[in-house]
Amino acid sequence: MYQILAELTMFVHLLWILFVLVGVIFAVKGSKLAWLHLGGLLFSLPMNFLGWYCPLTYLENVLRRSAQKGAYPGSFMLHFLEIVIYPDFPEEVIRLGVILFVCFNLAAYGVVAKRYLRRL
Repeated sequence: MYQILAELTMFVHLLWILFVLVGVIFAVKGSKLAWLHLGGLLFSLPMNFLGWYCPLTYLENVLRRSAQKGAYPGSFMLHFLEIVIYPDFPEEVIRLGVILFVCFNLAAYGVVAKRYLRRL
């Protein structure tokens, strides 16, 4: 059971990462999902500046530890998703990359907001 929950959590984590990567498209298109994307970006800034981890990471770790207490130690899905979600780079490089990515996205949001305000 914990194995399935761990895999599901990792899959949701992957979907969240993909959403954050391409979510600025929602702002350009004028979708209300842009607010969720902007919130995710603003949430990730202090996490990366302060060295915190995503809450989904903590949940994954708890579920994976619980799953390994059972008879089945792991799965292909966990292994594959782990490689995609947690690439083998130094943590500082990943955090700096995320901060730069968020700043780039916030600049894009600024352009979108400026364009919107000009229309008013």
